[in-house]
Amino acid sequence: MKFGIYVEMQNPTQFAKNHAQVYQEVLEQIEHADKAGFSTFNTLEHHWFEEFSISTNPLALYSAAAQHTKNIRFRTCSHVVPLHNPMVFAGQLAAAQLLTNNRIEVAFGRGHAWVFPKASIPLEESRGRFTEGLEIIEKAFDEEVFSYHGQYYQVDNVRVVPRAPRPKIYTGGASNHNYEMAGKKGWGVLITPMLPLSKVKHQLDLYRETCAKYGHTPDIVYVQALYLDEDGERARKEAKQYIIQFMAGNAAPTKDMPSPEVLKDKDFGFYASGALESLATIPYEKLLEEDFVWVGSPEEIKEKVQAVVEECPGLTEISVLCTYAGLEHWKTIRTQQLFSERIMSYFKAEKELEKVW
Repeated sequence: MKFGIYVEMQNPTQFAKNHAQVYQEVLEQIEHADKAGFSTFNTLEHHWFEEFSISTNPLALYSAAAQHTKNIRFRTCSHVVPLHNPMVFAGQLAAAQLLTNNRIEVAFGRGHAWVFPKASIPLEESRGRFTEGLEIIEKAFDEEVFSYHGQYYQVDNVRVVPRAPRPKIYTGGASNHNYEMAGKKGWGVLITPMLPLSKVKHQLDLYRETCAKYGHTPDIVYVQALYLDEDGERARKEAKQYIIQFMAGNAAPTKDMPSPEVLKDKDFGFYASGALESLATIPYEKLLEEDFVWVGSPEEIKEKVQAVVEECPGLTEISVLCTYAGLEHWKTIRTQQLFSERIMSYFKAEKELEKVW
């Protein structure tokens, strides 16, 4: 079992920090996570909606962080493939591999429905651009020179440079299609930090079944929002305003989406369902009770980690989100440190005992 850190980099008006400060604090969190023994650092690619995220160039962030860390690996959850020219992006990804000493892992996604109008890309093109872009990126790493002839991309004799090892690939999201694709190709999957394990059981079952069918071993990364304090009651009191804002921030861009009728017609049925908007209306107590977030003392949260480990076959990593818009930087570091010392160390000790027996 591995443990990682996930950061969303929300920056809403009421908790706004200078953008340079946000990035500097994240770099310090990565350095601390590396020293504290976390295996991976994760963030997303997202544009235009500051309340949701200002993480627009994770490869640049990782290239900078790599210069001050030794072991931690860097994973993007996810790169929005339809926004990129895949022949260009493959070269940028290869450069980041070299600058991080091959510590990059990547998840790829089609993207949220609200990003495409801002990018001047028709919604109906997103699925095809996602599929073709992924195929091209794979070719760029696997073939010295390649050609590709699809609906959106027509290229001949392309050689992507610099040359670098192909990074490990993940996907996820709300689409059954992605979980089936991951199972067929032997990719890992990521569970986003707003959904309890019970809410994604169907997709994970589908993924494990497809892995078995195609002879692959499941590789599941579970991302979970977290807040820790030595005193569980104090943690629950302190975290409330930040957790409420976190859920609201994830729902905020929905106000810029097309109508539900258009979304359904353009293959974005999930976004027409109102599921994301509903996150902002869930009472704080329910968020805690139903494990949308984990808030408490290390001893309390240790039990929740154990439950997920036992209930999720194929789980390889739990990645915890420890920082929220407006939260003091030292409290993020405290949560990371407590998790490392009191929870990670426990599971590492359990693993060592298993080896002995």
